[in-house]
Parts: sequence; C-alpha cells; structure tokens
Amino acid sequence: MNTKLVALICLSFTLCFTAVEAQKEEGKNMAKLNVSALAFKSIHLQYERKIGKRTTLALGYSTIPTASLAFQSFYEKQINNSRVNISDFKLGTSIFTPEVRYYYGKKGAFHGFYMAAYVRFGNYHIEGPISYNSTTDSTKKAVFDGNVKMISGGVLLGSSFVLSKNLYLDWWIAGGSLGTASGRVSAASDLHKQDDQDGLKKALNSTSIPLTHIENEVTATGATVTSTGTVVGIRGLGINIGFRF
Repeated sequence: MNTKLVALICLSFTLCFTAVEAQKEEGKNMAKLNVSALAFKSIHLQYERKIGKRTTLALGYSTIPTASLAFQSFYEKQINNSRVNISDFKLGTSIFTPEVRYYYGKKGAFHGFYMAAYVRFGNYHIEGPISYNSTTDSTKKAVFDGNVKMISGGVLLGSSFVLSKNLYLDWWIAGGSLGTASGRVSAASDLHKQDDQDGLKKALNSTSIPLTHIENEVTATGATVTSTGTVVGIRGLGINIGFRF
C-alpha cells in the first residue's frame, strides 16, 4: 500500500479521535449548586443544557425547609404592625425557575458574560401568630397557616468562568423581576365571643403590605386572610459551582 495513503488514513483517524475526545470534553450539559444560597439555609440546584453555539436552556429548583424568617427587620418594616411578631413566624419555600441564556463570549455557551430571561414559579408556606385583645383586655393569639403562590418574569446578567477541566463558576451579577402573588392563610380559633372577633378583626385590619390588597373574614370558629398583589424581586450576587458533562 502507498506509504502516503497509509499516513493519510492514520492522520484521518487521529483527527477523528481528537474531535471525538474534544466533543466529550466540551459537554452540552452542566449541573450546578448555588453555594452562596447555603448561607440562607436554602438548597438551590440548576441544570443547564446547550442548544446553540451561544444559547442554553436552564431549569433551577430551590427550597428552604420551614424555618424562622431571614431578614426579619425588612419584613417588620413592610408590615409595620405591632400585633405581628415576625420573629414568631416561619417560612418554607419551593421555587422553579426556567430560563434561556445567551452568552456573548467568543467561546460561546458556558463561557463569559451572559444575559438570561427567566420565569419564576414560587410557593411559600407561611405559619405564625397574630396577637389581639380579648374581652378582658388580656392578649390572645390566633395562629395562621397557609400558602402564597407567585409567578414573575425577569432578566439576569451574569458571567461564567472555567475553574478546571469540567469545573465552572457561574456568577449571578445582578437581575430583577416583576410579577404577581396571591395567598390565603387561615386560623382555627374559638372566637364565639363577639369582643374576641372584634379584637382579631381590628388587628387584621391594621396589617398592610406595600403593593398588596388584603382582605380578611372573622367568624366564631376562626379567621381567613386573602391577599393579591404585585411582587418586585431582586436576583443576583449568587455564586454557583457547576460540573460540565
């Protein structure tokens, strides 16, 4: 066989093998853990898939087991009602976030600066007491429990860096969202005395939240609070460690 032909065949096989190995190294998938969220007792995972040279689709899921609220002073300022003791409230979350990303770097997907458009679906479980005055002017508590559902859309700016062969750092720089939320919480309580009903009604009427419409109903067996409103969110300063495969 011609020596040049043999060499050409060997070279072709070598190039094909190299291309296959390079393709293996440059996987189209990435699994990530948001390490900065761990500081807030939140577990945030994300899966990202390359669908074009510079474009990816991602799906994130985050959850916080029901526990005391973080940033309590912020919530206290928003509600501004002495009958609502934020330190006694607990919150649990479950959030799904699908998004599409476009990378501007020369290397394409998973490399460099990117912009993402996302939609967020959240479920927030809330439980906690509201104090009110009884007939004898003693203080009683009605313990409320329920859920708030939220949907919002927004944009995020970020950047992705290679740490090692398959290890990446995904930095959420800054972003924001706008959406709506609706909720319903209720308390089962013995309110057969009219003065008790009036006392709880007064405490509930004193509660207000910016950009939110709140209604309540108090009966002899308990109370229900419903809410609808606009939600403004901030997303950013997140540090994610990703594995590409």
